[in-house]
Amino acid sequence: MSEPIGTEGLEGEDVVAGVPFSVLSKTVAIDILVHGARSRAQLTKSMGLSAATLTRLVKPLLEAGVLVETDPIRRPGRGRASLALDVVADSYRFVGVKLTTDSIYAVVTDLRSQVLETHVRPVPSLEAADVVEAVGEIVAELRSRTDRPLDAVGVTVGGAVDAGEIVADSPFMHWHDVALKALLSKRLDIPVHLDNDVVGLTQAQHWFGYGRGCADFALFTVGAGIGYGLVLNNEMIPTGVLPVSHLPIDPSGPLCHLGHRGCTTAYLTSNAVTSAVSAVFGRSVGYDEVVSLAAAGEPVARRVVDEAAGALGQAAAAITSLTGVRRIILSGEGIHLAVTARQALEDGLNRYAGPRGSRTELVIRPMDFLEWARGAATIAIQGEFPCPPATRRPASS
Repeated sequence: MSEPIGTEGLEGEDVVAGVPFSVLSKTVAIDILVHGARSRAQLTKSMGLSAATLTRLVKPLLEAGVLVETDPIRRPGRGRASLALDVVADSYRFVGVKLTTDSIYAVVTDLRSQVLETHVRPVPSLEAADVVEAVGEIVAELRSRTDRPLDAVGVTVGGAVDAGEIVADSPFMHWHDVALKALLSKRLDIPVHLDNDVVGLTQAQHWFGYGRGCADFALFTVGAGIGYGLVLNNEMIPTGVLPVSHLPIDPSGPLCHLGHRGCTTAYLTSNAVTSAVSAVFGRSVGYDEVVSLAAAGEPVARRVVDEAAGALGQAAAAITSLTGVRRIILSGEGIHLAVTARQALEDGLNRYAGPRGSRTELVIRPMDFLEWARGAATIAIQGEFPCPPATRRPASS
């Protein structure tokens, strides 16, 4: 059960899509969005509110069409069934866009981030203007495929994003201080939300995925780079990825591109894994081939993949030790090594554990780039909700 929420701030208002809602009204709406239909009795109990207060909070949400009354929820015993409150997820349409150096991945989702349409196209170039134009064309294409107006667009990119406005540094896109939100807003005619890609994926897991219902968890991604997201007490914690991506693993290990010896980047990134095997084979070996060779028992590939999985286990144990979170979701395009070398992963997890063993719960969930695009859609959902569907918004919004 969630912690009771006090009534402080009841009179404070936020304006969402032109509609004023109190802070607690928004909290009620988000609770229902994330956890599903709830009766008034369930809400008063879980949120520590009186029935009269809940009625005041829910009324504007019902009037705006954010919430609706649905089929009754029957309670244990002989008491009357009570009408449930829920959102109408299918009344909304959000676009999520994940930018990579090779392709642009896009999805259309409903309010609960269920994917309804997908679109993938190559990146025309890494020039920001070309990428913005391509995103505009993709949004137009997706708009033509849906029977409802679009509510908002979320865009995520690997790298540092300042205040949801500027891509301060994206080593993958080779961007520095690009005012991407302003460029996209000028190109598109609907609200735009911008954030880091790992933030988007973490938020998607928090509200709609493998972290739903967990007040505390971490996300650790492995691929071209290393990503790290942290949720404590149901709040996304700003994290600098650099300390985790260069966490010391073995002082006698390989060098990373920044000259750190034996850090997580030196062991875990796809380039580190393929370079180590390619150097021995005398030819270029792709990541999927390395993992396949390791699974088949080829000794060089097996050694490299085992060492990478062991480093991943040590990094996960360190996150638990430093933050207290037990559930760590492992994902990213390179996370297949954790499945292939599961024993090495467990050995790394327990390398410095006490006599009772590791307290970390690992959840290994490979996710493709369309799932990262779903994370971008979640950023848009979080930025807009609770708002009425686009069809019911005031004309000025």
